[in-house]
Order: sequence, then structure tokens, then C-alpha cells
Amino acid sequence: MNFDVSVVIPNYNCQQYLAKCLSSVAMQSKVNVEIIVIDDGSSDDSVEWLMNIQNAVPNLVLLQQENKGVVAARNTAISAARGEFIAFLDADDYWTTDKLFTQIEFMRNNSTIVLSFTNYMHVTEDGKDIVDCFGYWSEFHRFEHNSRDYFEMQDPYSFIMYANVIGTSTVVARKEAIEKVGGFSSTLKSASDWDCWLKLANIGTFAYTYDVSMAYLMRSNSITSNRRNRLDAMQAIWQNALSRVPVSTSTRVKMYARWLESLSEYHDINRNMFRSFWYSCGAAVLFPHKRNIRRAISLVARCLKVKAYHEKNTTS
Repeated sequence: MNFDVSVVIPNYNCQQYLAKCLSSVAMQSKVNVEIIVIDDGSSDDSVEWLMNIQNAVPNLVLLQQENKGVVAARNTAISAARGEFIAFLDADDYWTTDKLFTQIEFMRNNSTIVLSFTNYMHVTEDGKDIVDCFGYWSEFHRFEHNSRDYFEMQDPYSFIMYANVIGTSTVVARKEAIEKVGGFSSTLKSASDWDCWLKLANIGTFAYTYDVSMAYLMRSNSITSNRRNRLDAMQAIWQNALSRVPVSTSTRVKMYARWLESLSEYHDINRNMFRSFWYSCGAAVLFPHKRNIRRAISLVARCLKVKAYHEKNTTS
């Protein structure tokens, strides 16, 4: 059977979220959808649950592998996919209705577009909105923020080098394009999706919409220790990308500002506020925008509170 799109859903111990995730795929209309769930060695009841619903969910394909990580899971599913397009959706995320039809229709009418993505909302586990992605990345253009139309990105390669606004669960890409760039890198410990988007930006153009078409679940047990791996991956990705395609001095400055911002976040999580503050200031000086400035001001206030607390306890 020919499918318009294959939805790739890696799963690892996300049985409690799968019903909402798959329901959001089932709500997609006017497209012929293949759903590929690849279980990455789950130890919960995911596989049993998926097997029980296979007869009730048309075109659901269940693949299983030993625990090898999300990169291997996505690459395996892409190889098995029969759709012209690949859509990515993590097992704990979910889409809005008809997200796929609008996205695929635009890409079919614009053959140079190899990847498109949407805005998305960060949500709490009880379903409350936190902030939309484009709202967080304040350097992202917002002149059409109320539009549901798609717009072609200008120089996506340079922009994504320092501001990866692309949420993986919002992406639709041409299967042949993903295969051409070799899929997701298995050598990176983190950010393999960002690396893949940069490689795709070398062979085609990107499009985006301000429409919020996906909910990204902020789980309370999210692993923050992965930030060290992400910092290492950022360096490796930048080094490899710059060896392929040079970028302007302005982009390099923004890249370094993003690096300082990431270091600030890392040290903040590790409760080294003073070091976090200095990195944040450096980022704000190199690339002054609302997010960096707000962060620097917030860290100043927190550092002053800590200082006042220590002085009070020293004198008492």
C-alpha cells in the first residue's frame, strides 16, 4: 500500500502516554497515514498494550528492538517506512487536528521544501500551557505570529546553527531527503535531530508556520544530567557543520553567544549561580535580546539574595 506519510514514534516506557499520542494521529484527516511505533526495549507494558490495539488502529506497525536509544529507533523506523514523507512524533507528545494535511499539502505544492515544522506549546503533565517555542526563541521573527500559513525560511542553515527552533515532533520531511543525508547520526550522544536538520538544510529549503500544532510534555522526571552530553554534542555538531559549509562572522558570533547561554544554563542547574551569571552576561553582550537580558537580570537578583543571606548569617 502507498502511504502519504509514515509517522515515526519511538517508544521507551511511555505506555501511559501512548493512547493520547496515537489518538492525535488518528485525528489526522485527508491523508493516508502509516503509523510506525518502534519500541526500544521497554520494561513497562507498552508492547502488550500496542499488540492489543493493533486490530483497532488501521495501519499501525509495531517494531521492536533491544534498548539502543532513540537514534537507532528512528533510523530503523525510517528504513521500514513506506510513506513519501516522514513525520516524527515522540510517544509523550501529541498533535492538533489536521496538522499533517496542511503541512504535506504545502510541501507538495513547493517541491524545493525538504523539511517543514510548526510552532508548539510546552505543557505541564496536567495539561497546562507554559510557553510556546517561538515565544521562547525571541530572535525568531514574529511578524506573522497569528497566521496559520507556511513561510519559507531564509537561509535556514545559518539560522539553525545558533537557534534550533525546530521541535522534532513537529517535523515533516521528505523520506528521500532524510535517506540522502544518512538519517540520524549514531555517534552523537545528544542533539542528533539538530545535526540532521543542518544536513538537510544543505540540500533543500525549509518552511515553518506560527500555528501551534503540537504539545510538548514537560515531564517532572526529565533528565537534566543530559545537558553535559548536549554541550559536548553542540561542539561536535558545529565543528562538523562548519567543515562542510562556512557561515558569516555574524552567525559565528551568535553561535558563540548561544554556547555561553548553554553554559550558563548548565552551571545554573548545577547551582553555581555566579559562574552562570558571568556566562549569561557574555551571551547578552554578544547577542543582546530579551531572553539573554532577562536571564542575566534574574541571575543578578538571585546572586544578590544569596550574598545577602550569607552576610546576614555571618554577622549574626
